[in-house]
Amino acid sequence: MQPPPDAAAPPAQPAFAAPPGQPAFAAPPAQPAFAAPPPQIAPPVAAPPASHEPAAPPPAQPFPYPPPPSGPALSGPMAGMPTMPSGPIPSGPSQYTASGQTQLPPAWSPPEPLETPYTKFVSFLKISARRAFRLRIEPNEVLPEERIELANASPPIHDVTLQAFLAWRRSVLFLVACFLIPLTVVGITDSLRSTRWMPIFFVKFAPAFAEGVFCYVCWSQLKQWANWRKQRRRLFWGWLLFMITPFVVFLYPLRTVFEGIGHMNRDAMVALGFEGVYKQVLMPFMFAMLAMLQLAPKAISLMPGLVRASLVIKLLFPGVSAPGWLIVMAAPLYALLAYVILIIPYQFTGSGWFIFGVIGVMVGQGLLARAGFGLAKPMDDEEALRHIKKVRKLYVTVMITSGILIVIALGSLVAQLNLRATDVILAVMKFETNVLILTMIGADLVVTNLDKARKVTQGRDHVEDATEIKIAAFVSFEVPPPPPPGPAQ
Repeated sequence: MQPPPDAAAPPAQPAFAAPPGQPAFAAPPAQPAFAAPPPQIAPPVAAPPASHEPAAPPPAQPFPYPPPPSGPALSGPMAGMPTMPSGPIPSGPSQYTASGQTQLPPAWSPPEPLETPYTKFVSFLKISARRAFRLRIEPNEVLPEERIELANASPPIHDVTLQAFLAWRRSVLFLVACFLIPLTVVGITDSLRSTRWMPIFFVKFAPAFAEGVFCYVCWSQLKQWANWRKQRRRLFWGWLLFMITPFVVFLYPLRTVFEGIGHMNRDAMVALGFEGVYKQVLMPFMFAMLAMLQLAPKAISLMPGLVRASLVIKLLFPGVSAPGWLIVMAAPLYALLAYVILIIPYQFTGSGWFIFGVIGVMVGQGLLARAGFGLAKPMDDEEALRHIKKVRKLYVTVMITSGILIVIALGSLVAQLNLRATDVILAVMKFETNVLILTMIGADLVVTNLDKARKVTQGRDHVEDATEIKIAAFVSFEVPPPPPPGPAQ
């Protein structure tokens, strides 16, 4: 029986004794930075047979910084214990670099603040401003939370193209709702200045009140943006009230107010917005100008709204040809309507800016009508996108230039009649707001009517084929071919 290990052990050697065969206190060989520590010498107690395989790495430690490089291995009773590096000990946890110098950890920084309602509002306002003035957004631009909400809708919407369309509608509606707030506030404030003359107050307050009602409808329906069927109906009826109220209000003849008073003093003119105009002969024209500033943005925005809606639907459903025909019909009507409306202030001021602006509008609509013929046929996605991009770049350039010229001309009208500049600014804001909301409402109407047309024409393909043969014969003045023989009698 062998004696216990302690009894057979050699006499104890002093700590830090050099291993046999090496001079005392010899410095250990230099090791490169971040070198793996040498394998530890196992204690002599029940040591397993020596193996030439490398030792297994130690288990991962939860400490966030790597351990410092170890010094020479210890022998004797202190074998297996960790050693400290030579040199001064840095204060606090440190990380050693390749140069051997210590690098303190980065300073602690507080976590990012949570997203507040204000920051969320501003962030989505920026996103909506980028989305709303475009005809479509790419599927990868849909926000993750929007995609989740659409997937959880009833019924769920998983098609990426429809998801992009509904996210685009949400941005348009949000931007319109934001625009309606200052328009409503300014309109109601302006109407309260003329409470002494109830007809004038009514003419100004009713359109502003309708804008406020529609603003409330827009904000309330933002929560239903994923439920397209339910939201589009409520938005349509709210928009209809917003649209027709000024036209109904101005059926009241404002001239009777002037005739009832006999002569209008300065306060009444200020209430109407015609400060500085004292000649009674100009009063009927002033009432007409007041009506034009209220009604013209709504009337003239119908056609561009329908044109933009048709382009949106063509990009959404490129296989249908109806949007192209809508553009062919709406573009000339837009040019004619713009001419009729803008010729009134031109005849009063004689400003050439109106003429150049009107000519630019007519040229732009001519380019768009020509493009409509190219879009009035089934296309694939890439073909429709390429065709619309090619035309829209030139069209937008012409229309922006024309818009700038018209605004300059309206400025000369304000200076000549001593009107308020805010009236022109509000007219431009109303026009842009109406174009945006009409783009969305028009797109909804085109989609729903395409669905109705699909149901109506279902099962009547033979009638359509016969009609196409007649049209071809009429245009080419050729006798149509005889119909195919029917079944034997």
